[in-house]
Amino acid sequence: MNGLQLVDLLKETENKMLHLHKAIDKVSTEPEFKESVGVLTEVVRDYQQQIEKVKSALSNIQVGNNQHQEHQQGQQQGQK
Repeated sequence: MNGLQLVDLLKETENKMLHLHKAIDKVSTEPEFKESVGVLTEVVRDYQQQIEKVKSALSNIQVGNNQHQEHQQGQQQGQK
């Protein structure tokens, strides 16, 4: 997975979490939805873990001039 795909995954996951938070807030005051609120809270925790993994992966990706320089160095070494 490349950096742009990770960013897209991060945005998608954060969007899902936002919707889940809204749903939890809406039904959390109703006693008949107590079990559903518990399940939704667990799902939000899972999404949060996914977000942290994606952020970690993104922080390990080098962008910009460093990649270009490394690519050029690799090509130069291959020509020697």
